[in-house]
Amino acid sequence: MIIELFERTKLTASCPLTAAITLALTLTVAASAVPGKAGADSDPMPAQDSALRAVLWMRTAAEYEALCRQVYRAAWLHVRSETMKRIARPKPLAVILDLDETVLDNTAYSAYLIQSGLKHSKRRWQDWNRRNTDKIGLVPGAKAFIDRMKDANVHVAFVSNRSEEIRDVTVRILVNLGLGEKDELLDRDTLRLLLRTDSGSKQARRREVMEKYDVVALLGDNLGDFSDDFRSPAVNSIQGRRGKVREYNDNWGTKWFVLPNPIYGYWTKFIDWNRPGRYFDAPRR
Repeated sequence: MIIELFERTKLTASCPLTAAITLALTLTVAASAVPGKAGADSDPMPAQDSALRAVLWMRTAAEYEALCRQVYRAAWLHVRSETMKRIARPKPLAVILDLDETVLDNTAYSAYLIQSGLKHSKRRWQDWNRRNTDKIGLVPGAKAFIDRMKDANVHVAFVSNRSEEIRDVTVRILVNLGLGEKDELLDRDTLRLLLRTDSGSKQARRREVMEKYDVVALLGDNLGDFSDDFRSPAVNSIQGRRGKVREYNDNWGTKWFVLPNPIYGYWTKFIDWNRPGRYFDAPRR
């Protein structure tokens, strides 16, 4: 029944978000129509429903916008305080920003996957970007923050794990959104746009920026956007990652600023998706 309803949404919906909303409603109806299942405490949440809730929250919730604006405002106040300090600095100031779900809103891609019943892949992601640059938007607060960095003469470096293979597409997206000049973004040596070539680690690219600039703030939606300490083989559990976050307690909100992203990220690697109920009982430690 759910598959039948899912196919129906692909036929009737005129856009990815409409399809996502339609599918969310049909899944709810389908669940309530199964005898002995609706409302049972032991029922796992359907994977599609879980993904839909995350996408719809980012696409529609005013709370999501408030959180993003709150993060960017806090980051701006921090950077402004750094620019006002009357100290001799050997290097000019800079900030490092991730792109996807930090500056760029790609929830239309997630809605497309849900609508089409497809799974994410590198090739699918790159092809979608090439065909849908107009569907990629801005995370709330991002452009105002970047504009303020320009006014304050603070260098903005985008350090992203988008592949170097799609630099031209990424540059087109950024230029269309008013986030930089084409020639400057195309030239890697300007340290404006540092994309992934091989390793998913951003440490080496961050160091490149730090060698030339005094980096006063980092913004991202994944812990790996801040330090490779969160990618260490020793940090291979939920508790291990939480412990590392607490170890860096003084950095959050002072130099490191995290944007909310419940759709994807490194955190998903540590979830036992076959037994999600195991995380429901014990309180957070």
